[in-house]
Amino acid sequence: MTVLAVRVNRSLSRVCDAYTGQVIALVEPAGQLSRYGLGRLMFLVSDTLATLGEGTPGTPLALGDHLNIRELAADDVAEQISGLMGMEDANTLARQLAPQVSDLSAALSRPDLANTVASRFGSVRLIDYLRASLILAVDLAIETVGVAQPPALTEAVRSLAGVLAERYPGRSIELRVPPYAAVQIGARAEAPVHTRGTPPNVVETDPDTFLALATARQSWTRAVAAGSLVYSGTHAADAARALPVFRPH
Repeated sequence: MTVLAVRVNRSLSRVCDAYTGQVIALVEPAGQLSRYGLGRLMFLVSDTLATLGEGTPGTPLALGDHLNIRELAADDVAEQISGLMGMEDANTLARQLAPQVSDLSAALSRPDLANTVASRFGSVRLIDYLRASLILAVDLAIETVGVAQPPALTEAVRSLAGVLAERYPGRSIELRVPPYAAVQIGARAEAPVHTRGTPPNVVETDPDTFLALATARQSWTRAVAAGSLVYSGTHAADAARALPVFRPH
């Protein structure tokens, strides 16, 4: 196995573990989620289980494009969630969800997972499909219980920061989210391109604030006013144009 393949396998394993851990943390202890929260989680779990069985040789979408399609499909997903919930109460939904979570844990532990899958949102690398699902699980955790599992938060922040670098190639601004991520982006075509060392434009924030900014839960202006986001450099504030990365709702 090549060094690259080993790294890819390690990354996939890390994302699988983080996703599974976040899902389990949402259902244990019981009673944390509302009826609709349970429905959202049921959709994520059932959709993941269905997608794992749909390997495909097709050309996969980039993570950023996959997130775009998920965002556009929000109304359809809401209908799917309503269908899954039916008329059941929260206790019944929780009982129905428990075996699905066990199935998810077992499925993500298999050694023969496909590299590329045919999700309902298009062909995508499995690791990117799981990253997108993990972001949604983290968003649900923050909305409902106020905190995400650290490994899941780490992967969500890294994934969303990576999408920013993918969408806005360049090296004029450095976005720092210590201790999880640091990426360089070019948020404005006319901004100076930096080629060595640290760019002159730096944006820094904490993981929770970055996640809120990236998923449209908080605005740049409010983050700056609260002191949870700081920036320096003539063009650093241009990074605001790149946010949010993904609107889950």
